[in-house]
Amino acid sequence: MIRGRAIRAILALAILLMAQSIVNAQLLDTSDVHLFKPVEVRILQTENITLLELDTTEIDTQLNLFYNYYPAYDRSFPMLDQGQEATPILPLSSSLVREVNLSLGTNHMAPYFYDNTIHVYQTPRPFTRLAYSQGPLEFINVGVTHAQQISKRLSFGLDYRRIKNQNRYYSNLQNLSTVRIGNLFNSKFYTSYYTANRKYELVASYVWNKSKNAESGGISNDTVYNALSGRQKENNIPARYTNAFNTHAQNNFKLTQYYRPGGKSTDSTLDMSLGQFQNQFFITTQFLSERVEFEDGNPDSLNYGYSLQDFRDSIHLRTLSNELGYTVKLNPVTLSTSVIHSYNKVYLNGIIDVLNNVYLQAKAKVQIKGFSINGKGKFGVLGYNAGDYSIDGEAAFLIKSFALKAHILSQLVEPYFLEQRMYSPAIVWNNSYKKISVNRLGGEAQIKIGNHQLNGRANLETIGNLVYFTNKRDVAQASKLTTLFQIHADYAFASKYFGGNTTVTLQQSSNQQVLPRPAAAATGNVYARFRLFKKNLGIQVGARTFWYSSFNSPMYTPYTRQWHNTNQRFEMTAPINPYIMAKVKSFFFGFEMFHVQQGWVNNDYYSAPHFPLMPRSVRLNFRWDLSN
Repeated sequence: MIRGRAIRAILALAILLMAQSIVNAQLLDTSDVHLFKPVEVRILQTENITLLELDTTEIDTQLNLFYNYYPAYDRSFPMLDQGQEATPILPLSSSLVREVNLSLGTNHMAPYFYDNTIHVYQTPRPFTRLAYSQGPLEFINVGVTHAQQISKRLSFGLDYRRIKNQNRYYSNLQNLSTVRIGNLFNSKFYTSYYTANRKYELVASYVWNKSKNAESGGISNDTVYNALSGRQKENNIPARYTNAFNTHAQNNFKLTQYYRPGGKSTDSTLDMSLGQFQNQFFITTQFLSERVEFEDGNPDSLNYGYSLQDFRDSIHLRTLSNELGYTVKLNPVTLSTSVIHSYNKVYLNGIIDVLNNVYLQAKAKVQIKGFSINGKGKFGVLGYNAGDYSIDGEAAFLIKSFALKAHILSQLVEPYFLEQRMYSPAIVWNNSYKKISVNRLGGEAQIKIGNHQLNGRANLETIGNLVYFTNKRDVAQASKLTTLFQIHADYAFASKYFGGNTTVTLQQSSNQQVLPRPAAAATGNVYARFRLFKKNLGIQVGARTFWYSSFNSPMYTPYTRQWHNTNQRFEMTAPINPYIMAKVKSFFFGFEMFHVQQGWVNNDYYSAPHFPLMPRSVRLNFRWDLSN
């Protein structure tokens, strides 16, 4: 209750700041009386601070796809989902690299959840970004970002997101008038402070995530479903979940403190740059709470293989970790080393496991003009991850408009906790799997010539002892080495009036039964742009699409929270999405129609087995960057 009140109070403060910004900024006044001055907002990652650097990246303010109809397509495509936002996702071209850490392994919502990294907003004036999207069936997506320098040395940032989605295929669900298939909250707060001489610095963040999904079970045939009416539609549902829900919640508090001896500041001169220091000590404290639940108030024996009473499957992980580290800068080399202790407690349906881990970690960077080498390693010394390691490095070469990178990685990692142990009223296993080995070799090249930009990368990945989920709703470990080879190319063109971009991904898995992947995937976006009303109104009109080739698609199983491999061939139909976007100063608005060609041939369009692609619909999108 107290936490909820605190969050609402902070959001109310953000709204007041936004209202003040609207009055002062005069964003929609296009007369010569009010001059529009866009604010520059940059983001500093704490990893750079750890290496005594202040390198920043600027936030995106472009008109092109300023708000994606479905943001996961931008970050995770190709992928499988349940046809709507805020539902479980399986990326289909991502790396199999894992973190050396104790993790539950319930990653089906990872593309939506904010990560646990801390970044610091840097802006000369208070900045607020409002994003809003609305569509049929009560779809609402709200996003708020606020950043402010409270003083020169104290900054604050907030990221907030809310997604609400009505269930399209709800004929087998109780309380169908109120059921929502996708329901997600994200909140992330940042703050940073340093003393006048910067010998002490503090960076903190708090992340709160929660999602709740109604498990509808999907449908067998889209055409048959649309031909039926009323409760007859239940006859077309392959899995009968009439009162089942999945919940995933995270709370994470992280605090990093830096102590820097030496420096150039004196009684008469203050130097607030990091360049004055040659070394620093740092301490990071982190508390993570992650809870996943599955409940079925009316279990069907056809789903589980035997009769069950109504049940709740609850898993809870609490982690308290402390990291003590030291950074030294010896130009052109910067080296950071640390030791981490992690205390973990796992509550698994009445069974409690207490696990301690100790890790050693190192990061290094070499910078010589346009050439750089970055490397990092992490080693499990004691506890659940004892014997684990991950070592990776990247070399980059930049000259004018040409960039070249090479990457190498080797790791040996304990399987996820829920791959080893699972105790549920619906399913039980207790495995002693071998550690998973991943070795990766990759390269990337990028060149920009005039209005053209081309980026290409290739990766070869080998995975030993890969753990995967079978079509028997069980978990297994591959006995042979699995390889994954990927080639990815991006091309973008932008002129004064026309532009477009396309991506192509080609990949080959050596074992489609263990690691099923589509052989090819592609996206495309073409547009025309122009300016009206004395060039105050920017317009962009275009269309985009995405596609991947057919393959034996995994299928999502709610009570394991995993995508299980199947022998079911799945073929995707590429949707065509026309859109029109506009911009006035820092105010963006537009319409996008998803899947405009639905029904031209038939109604069988799916985004995963038994889950149809979102139907033809129009959504209205806004984004307003406010500053005073």
